[in-house]
Amino acid sequence: MVCRSMRRISVTIPEKVADALEKVVGLEPLKPARSRIVSDALLRYIASLYPELLRKGSVKGPTVLMALKSAAQRAPSPTLRKSKLALPKWSKVES
Repeated sequence: MVCRSMRRISVTIPEKVADALEKVVGLEPLKPARSRIVSDALLRYIASLYPELLRKGSVKGPTVLMALKSAAQRAPSPTLRKSKLALPKWSKVES
């Protein structure tokens, strides 16, 4: 889950939770930041209890049409040309 903007807050957590957090950081091979773990956990908690607070509207999910609209045209389509494509002349090469 990726957030675009962040705000810094300060929280006090129980000693057991702090110890568990240190163990999680130690277990992960990439050593994620504690703030990232707490942020992701809080985001999941709020999303499970109040999903309507985190939605940005009625998004049904990624679709092919959405991908086509957002994709930049890479090259002219051969089907949209008014004239035929100039195909290369093939020559026979004998070995």
